[in-house]
Amino acid sequence: MQDVAAYRAKILQVLTEAKDANGSPRLTDRQARGLVENLSDQELEDGMLFNSPEEVAELLLESGLA
Repeated sequence: MQDVAAYRAKILQVLTEAKDANGSPRLTDRQARGLVENLSDQELEDGMLFNSPEEVAELLLESGLA
């Protein structure tokens, strides 16, 4: 199982690489970091059992919180 820091880093990577239909970034680096930093280590540990980093990133993108 991956550690929390690696899991968080992968979520951030997916968020920063996400593109819209026009090929433009969906989030700025600052927005992506803000979303990931809002998740506590405990929330990530709990989520690691059930969701891939890609799934978490997609949920964050769909949440409209950025």
